[in-house]
Amino acid sequence: MPAMSFDQAIAVAKAVAEVAAAVAWPLVIMILVCVFYKPITSLLSRVREIKASGVEVLVDRLEEQGKLPVGGRAELQGLTSHDIWALDTFAKVPMKIAAMTNPQRVAARTLLDAGLLVLQGTGVEREVEVAPLGKELLEAAKTIL
Repeated sequence: MPAMSFDQAIAVAKAVAEVAAAVAWPLVIMILVCVFYKPITSLLSRVREIKASGVEVLVDRLEEQGKLPVGGRAELQGLTSHDIWALDTFAKVPMKIAAMTNPQRVAARTLLDAGLLVLQGTGVEREVEVAPLGKELLEAAKTIL
């Protein structure tokens, strides 16, 4: 077999470098996935969906820790950080329905529908109170950060 010329050796080296560059990132990713397979699958099994408000991550953590009933997750779907803020406000200051502003009524209705608040009293004396599920959610929220 005849010896390669310098130009041919450079061309072969460039071809090998191009192939290595094309294969490097996928190969690195495959190696990382193989090495960290268990931690990755554990993480993905806990987090089903991430939203900007962070509520979904909180609900998944509560559900995993057994602090939420399995059916509770569907009722909490769609809550935002504003809803959690409103829940915290209602927990600190019991509020009569008659004294609520329109935004407070909307927040209360959302939280009632989610099972996080309950109504107490009758007529003009009706007020909202945090339900046991709402209390658990607030307690868990304190431990997030």
